[in-house]
Amino acid sequence: MFKLILLFSLLTFMLGLSQIKKEFDLKVEIVAKEVEDKPKLFPPIKLTLEELKPLELSARLLQPPKELESVPVLAVKDEGSGCGKPRDAVAYRVGVDHYLAGRIPQAERELGSILTMPSNYKPMAEYVLGLIKLRQGQKDEAMNLFESSCRHTHMYKKASCELFYALSFELKGRIPENQDPFWSVVYSIKERGQYKSPNCEGVVFKKYCEYITRFVNGEIDKEYEPSTMVRRAIVLFEKRQLEQAEKILTEYSKPTKPYRDIALYYLGLIALQKNDTDRAYRHASVLENLNSQYAHSLYSQIASKSVLLARITYSLTKDERFLNMAGVIAYNNKDYQLAFSNFLEAKNIRYAVYSLIMRGDYSTAYRLLRDKKDKDREDYLWLLESSYWSGLPMEDTLEAVKAIHPDLYREYLGWSFFRKGDWSSALRHFDDPYYKAICYYNLKRYEEVLDTLQGVSHQKANILKAKSALFLNNPPLARSFLSTNSEEELYLLGLSFFMEGDYDKSIQYFRKLPNNPRALMKIGDAFYNMGKVKEAKDAYWEVLRKFPDSPLADQATLALLEVGGDKKEELIEQYLKKNPDSPYAQELKYQLADLLIERGEIRKAERILAELYEKGTELRHRALLKLASIEKDRSNKAILLYKVYKEGRPEESAQARKELIALYNELGDLQSSAELLEAGDLQEKEKATELYVKLNQWQKALSLAKELMRLGYRTPSFENKLLVIYEKTKDQDLLDYLVKSQDVNVSAKAKLEKALMLNKQNKPREALEYFVDISINNKNSSVYNTAILEGAQTFLRLGLKRDASCFLERADLRTASEKERVKIETLKKTLPKCEAR
Repeated sequence: MFKLILLFSLLTFMLGLSQIKKEFDLKVEIVAKEVEDKPKLFPPIKLTLEELKPLELSARLLQPPKELESVPVLAVKDEGSGCGKPRDAVAYRVGVDHYLAGRIPQAERELGSILTMPSNYKPMAEYVLGLIKLRQGQKDEAMNLFESSCRHTHMYKKASCELFYALSFELKGRIPENQDPFWSVVYSIKERGQYKSPNCEGVVFKKYCEYITRFVNGEIDKEYEPSTMVRRAIVLFEKRQLEQAEKILTEYSKPTKPYRDIALYYLGLIALQKNDTDRAYRHASVLENLNSQYAHSLYSQIASKSVLLARITYSLTKDERFLNMAGVIAYNNKDYQLAFSNFLEAKNIRYAVYSLIMRGDYSTAYRLLRDKKDKDREDYLWLLESSYWSGLPMEDTLEAVKAIHPDLYREYLGWSFFRKGDWSSALRHFDDPYYKAICYYNLKRYEEVLDTLQGVSHQKANILKAKSALFLNNPPLARSFLSTNSEEELYLLGLSFFMEGDYDKSIQYFRKLPNNPRALMKIGDAFYNMGKVKEAKDAYWEVLRKFPDSPLADQATLALLEVGGDKKEELIEQYLKKNPDSPYAQELKYQLADLLIERGEIRKAERILAELYEKGTELRHRALLKLASIEKDRSNKAILLYKVYKEGRPEESAQARKELIALYNELGDLQSSAELLEAGDLQEKEKATELYVKLNQWQKALSLAKELMRLGYRTPSFENKLLVIYEKTKDQDLLDYLVKSQDVNVSAKAKLEKALMLNKQNKPREALEYFVDISINNKNSSVYNTAILEGAQTFLRLGLKRDASCFLERADLRTASEKERVKIETLKKTLPKCEAR
């Protein structure tokens, strides 16, 4: 079979590489592209947001010990004081004796003397002296003594160390890093925010260890109540038990409470988790005056949620970091225009340029960088890149970087020659073999491309080698460079088999690219060369359907029709003439009818649509809908729509039903409209109920109303309609439903009706419950005073005059009608005064 070359695109890889040419021997002609362009540089795909994680503030709640626990000092056994007894041993024993006897000055003198001599008793003496200093309130000196004592092994070492850590925490606000089984846990909590329960066995500070255990577990310790209460709230917050956490934190957010700033911070986080940004902002605003670090963190948490919130946060704080955050969020969402405007306002030129580059707006990026003062290397890199792609002069920038960034100068001088098409000169300035190979490629020196890229195996290099091999008519060599890791490689693999005439194999690769119009076109070409015209047309039609705006769509249309104009009607008519049984034929007929309707050729369109229906096609009900849309006679229109409503698929049926309802309303056929609405959603059922009321079909209205009531449906209009239905049907279920209304008037009217009905049934006490209910919960209702009068009369029926008088006192004379006021005043005169019993 023969196909004119002009009826197919010169389909090439990249900007067009090869195209089938239908000749007798089915040879494949390769048409080289003009140039392989410079690889584009791109900024980061994602930018990092500042302070995404909330602060972890539990460690700031940890308190030092309230009680400095210690190990009791033991008396030293008297082994005699012969003249040969070491002086330090005697001094230590005597000093301890004085200490235990409460003679502190003498103990200090004896024990202090040991510190001036080398002695094994020195660490123990320091421990006892530390206890003395504690008793005297000299905590700094005590801490130094315990620190020194802690360095040596002796019977009081552990106590000395624990006292040193405790005093360091109390006096300096920090705990030295240590290996103590208990105090290393305290250190990890305070300094690293790592929480684990300690083992209290053998610990000197036992009470404090119990506090730490409760603190870690989020339990309350009465001695450290504020600390452990707020810690508990944080634990609850981390477990997402927000209501319980909020209750505790609200109490501690009051001005006089400790840890108010921490409580406010976590309340802000809770508000944010509940999507209550207004409340989160209020907490952050209060924190500004208490703790600017916490305020900024909370503002950051709010701002990180969206560009809008970041902008609002900026407007509240005037902190340009939030403008920058708005830009980052927009950038990461690929809204580069919005990102650019925020970065520019935040004076973040680097990120503004990134946004422009991602949009492809190199000209604006160039101007922005050109005017920037104090440029660094990256600024110059993007300035040169922008000038290249925008076609703006590079000479001044190249001169500026020549001395300070010679590597940039050499590379972009090469690209400046490259841009002019002087690839031979560009070659001399490139060191990168890949850039050299691009120059050889554009010079059509494909063998040199392969030589230059020997030993270079990154993906781009391999693709360039494969293209060169194809131009050298060596498909097997091209395949040796290719993997299946990218769309372009899959396309080239398919093309290599296509060139060899192995169309089945080529189709296998092209079909792995269902969203690539070039591959779909090649599938059509391959089928065509195999003589499978129907399959080829299916492939070209898929290009039209999936990529109607692609440049390849025109090529697919030409391939489909082979000859013909560029107007859609003519194209479709020609296609239908040639392929009446195509799976797309009915859809094309429907589209053709639509075009004819737009042009006013109604009769011709009606014939096509009628044919689609009569032949029982998949589009028969869509065709009827379209016929109904152009039918002038309303009765005929109703018949068409009703047929689709009853027979069509769900989507078509729903559309027909919607149009039928509108048509019946126009015709004033409320009965038919109500019947259709009755089958709809809750709102439509309510409309149907309203129509049945208008039609005085009370049982239908009642039945449908009860169906809505069972579903818990409530709207003000529906409840008012129920009152109307009750007046006609006296169905008590309606009143039972209406007494629960949120509308004061509706619920009052229902209660009043219930009470009047009970009075008629001679159940005055039950009736009084409703009258009293109205007097308490429906004071502003229109029937309030009526209920008061009826209630007073009911009390009188029971012989309870004083109660009637007191109940009448509840009347609201301001809202009472003249008639009601007269009744109230007249009744009051017959009653005793209301007096408390």
